[in-house]
Amino acid sequence: MSKCFSCGAMMATIGAAWLFTLGSAWAGLDRDEVRAALYALHAHQAELAELARERAARDEVAQLASTLERDHGILEEWLVAASERGEAPERSGEAVHDSEAFEALRELESEAFDEAYLAYQMELHMAAIEYLEQHRPQGDEQLDEFNNHLFVTHGTLLVNGELVDSLR
Repeated sequence: MSKCFSCGAMMATIGAAWLFTLGSAWAGLDRDEVRAALYALHAHQAELAELARERAARDEVAQLASTLERDHGILEEWLVAASERGEAPERSGEAVHDSEAFEALRELESEAFDEAYLAYQMELHMAAIEYLEQHRPQGDEQLDEFNNHLFVTHGTLLVNGELVDSLR
């Protein structure tokens, strides 16, 4: 299987999994479930950063991974603080990412890894942005700590998506 085909197939799988998960499984979930999904997204960035530090060919990709890990770590801490219970949400039964595509990414190294990693990150960011745009509070809703977190997370994902895209 060629590297180009495997990267393309992996990205299509990621996109389909995210759209399915976000579109059907999250439509109408309560705050705890949204919080759990965002917590899983933030935690997944730590996994991706470790992988990038081990396998990336370009220093810029490893640096980007560290930046994303830092930003998502801050958002994760805030998400926990915004919780009414002040604790990390329980992990939901559904993965926030496509496990098969993530495992395929773990098998790549060097330039092939860089290309697939950046594409994977773009898919994650685009899907998360779309989800937050569908679930952010409307103008008449009270901006409590959780809704404020959603706004800031959305803005951070937009900026980080641009960073990812700039390296592609």
